[in-house]
Amino acid sequence: MSTPQLNELGYYAVTRHPADVRVVLPEARMAESLGLGSCHIGERFTVKDAAVLSGALAGCSTSLGIAPSTNYQTRHPTVTATVGSTMHALTEGRFAMAFGRGMAAYWQAIGLPVVTEARLRDFFGILRRLWNGETIVDHDGPAGKWPFLRHVSGLPDGPPIGLVAVGPKTMELAGEIGDFVVLHTFFSDEATTASVAAVRRGAERAGKDPDSVRIWACLATVPDALSPEDQMRRGVGRLATYLQAYPDVLVSANGWDRSTFDRIRQSELFADAASAGPIDASASYETLQRIAELIPAEWLDSVAKGSPQNCAKTIARQYNLGVHSVIMHGASPHEIAPVVQAYRDVRPTLRRAVAANPGRFA
Repeated sequence: MSTPQLNELGYYAVTRHPADVRVVLPEARMAESLGLGSCHIGERFTVKDAAVLSGALAGCSTSLGIAPSTNYQTRHPTVTATVGSTMHALTEGRFAMAFGRGMAAYWQAIGLPVVTEARLRDFFGILRRLWNGETIVDHDGPAGKWPFLRHVSGLPDGPPIGLVAVGPKTMELAGEIGDFVVLHTFFSDEATTASVAAVRRGAERAGKDPDSVRIWACLATVPDALSPEDQMRRGVGRLATYLQAYPDVLVSANGWDRSTFDRIRQSELFADAASAGPIDASASYETLQRIAELIPAEWLDSVAKGSPQNCAKTIARQYNLGVHSVIMHGASPHEIAPVVQAYRDVRPTLRRAVAANPGRFA
């Protein structure tokens, strides 16, 4: 008997840093054997190119949905449209594309435009026009200026597109222009429900069914079978990295005390760890233990942790907050296999059935 597919559950590929990108293949095979619905890809400019990893996943899987997260301005629009069409055809409709804002300071440092709401709205319009077979001449808009854009794929449509979002304005934008949205990791229950409401507001403002945008919670999953160092790196280390990258919007979204974060940021320990690179990849176990003493315990509560049964209950509870699907973030499929099995025992009835494609409903 085949294992029923859990289309509402996804995982992130290659979450260890530094990354051994070759694990993407056995991860995908294990994910399919567990019945997971989709694989998500967080692009880093190391050995984690979103298009390459998407192709690898397509080649070694038959049922997994695939959804990389990238940035609109790192590729020419025709290149991005080509990636989308190629994967849409190769996977026979299992592919979706997500876009995020990234770090403004980094884009400025490497000479790329900062991502804004107007630029994302303009770019999404360009992609959809190209996938509809339209030739665009003399485009001059917020996303950029191009004299000629044309994409002839021979396909009737393109893949779903969505946003990875943190703040309420981006959540509303996702509801307005996206087919799906991925919420950020380390969101409290209150932040999740507020984000769901913001996505629905954006959809309503655009004249869409407020429940037509698929919403993904992204839940750090740290089962107790992991080693103490792995648990520390995937909990404290990952949160510290986000506080290093875009703290203001994450602190604001959760309603965390800003003066507490200021004390963390101004500490010599945090500053030294941040200067060495992404904290989850570069900090020693001992450094992470010391950083953990600086971070309030409640900031680390919004994770699935403990026994497989406890993790599964936390995952299942996300649907009560209004999301449609959950990404188990930070752990590989073989590490969360017991969690997935426990989830089957407590799997709730979903408000809306969802497809393997991360951007679509069933």
